[in-house]
Amino acid sequence: MGITTFDLGDRIAYIFYPADPARLNEGTKVTSYSSGDAFPPALRAAIPKELVQEVPINATKDAPVATDGPFPVLIHSHGFGGYPQYASQHLIQVASWGFVAAAPDHIERDLAANSLGKVVRGEQDVEDLRNVLKRLEKENSSGIFKGALNLDQVGAEGHSAGGGAAGKFAYDPAVKTFIGQAPVPPLSLASGATAADRSAAYAATPPPNKPTMIIAGEVDLTIPLAGVKQEFEWLAPPKRLAVLAKAGHNAFTDICEPIRAQGGLMQYSGKLPAPDNLLKLGEDGCTNDNLDTATGYAIINQLTIAQLRFVFGIDKTDASLSADYLNSMYPGVLAEYTYVS
Repeated sequence: MGITTFDLGDRIAYIFYPADPARLNEGTKVTSYSSGDAFPPALRAAIPKELVQEVPINATKDAPVATDGPFPVLIHSHGFGGYPQYASQHLIQVASWGFVAAAPDHIERDLAANSLGKVVRGEQDVEDLRNVLKRLEKENSSGIFKGALNLDQVGAEGHSAGGGAAGKFAYDPAVKTFIGQAPVPPLSLASGATAADRSAAYAATPPPNKPTMIIAGEVDLTIPLAGVKQEFEWLAPPKRLAVLAKAGHNAFTDICEPIRAQGGLMQYSGKLPAPDNLLKLGEDGCTNDNLDTATGYAIINQLTIAQLRFVFGIDKTDASLSADYLNSMYPGVLAEYTYVS
């Protein structure tokens, strides 16, 4: 698979795509990345080694795009305190099925902004997603992806706060389906909004009128399942809700496996210059009593790719999204599965 980056002015976007297998030698082989890449270069040396994970990937940077397109597009929004690179394993897998996936950095709420106390609230993240789509349109017209993108088939996906951004982006006519990973509501809510405020906002806001999928963690401490179900009830059909047994909030990111392997992050509370809220967020779903990370990654990829293929008409039936099929492939992993046609 290929990886490249777009310069979007004061921020970048990571792009994952099917590469031409005959021309991989024109790119640079990439076998891993460091979670410390989320910080500006001047700060990386100061990050405690306990908070830096090495994440394996298999891709080629800047290889020419494959010639058997055009390829549908998925635009991904990372979570609060996250970074777009932390979805690399997932988006490489999506790309391996014939999609181009793009993930911008939301510098107002990424890991660096949180660590440095520079978070800015607002909806710039939604504009980031639109700006990535505009850049893809330009590259499809006369750039490195010339003629390689099917921009009539665009999906929006997001994790946590990114789920809220992707849900708002889903109102754009270009977006044909929305996939939320433990998403916050795609509503404009003031800081400190109550449950009653959210209920009122849902009642006053029509949902995006397109197919949706929500994937949630059964034991998510950051975005509790009850809140995710409230959003699912509000969404328009056709819609699917998959609840992963024993999965927590960070089960959707690449760094969950290395965090779990080192025994979680809260063991470093008070010992490192990192706020407890970030440590708790980082290990939510990534300890030994949670869903096995490899199994979690596998079913998340399965659900995502199957949803995209069915909505875009690549698969003529939704058999690979059926409860029977999913339970046969991943026994005991689905705590709940709901489809509303």
